Amino acid sequence: MEYSREITKLSQMFAILGEESRLAIVMFLMNKEASVSELTERLQMTQSAVSHQLRILRDTQIVKKNKKGRHVYYSINDEHVQTIVESGLKHMLH
Repeated sequence: MEYSREITKLSQMFAILGEESRLAIVMFLMNKEASVSELTERLQMTQSAVSHQLRILRDTQIVKKNKKGRHVYYSINDEHVQTIVESGLKHMLH
């Protein structure tokens, strides 16, 4: 069975999650949805850096945004991503 397309997509997802600031954002969002300003404060990143990383995570459908009035909140789009990150953490702590 040919898996080259799946391997390419999986490799791209790991590359996206392999960048520290994106992984930090994903890990924070695993616990609750958050705004850019909350992520900026909590992760001690600039607003432009957080926005840039969120755009990449949105484009790859790892996170989603939810508008509530004038505010935008981000959350994990797919529980499978959370499972992958949690499994990786368990492996590192083992």
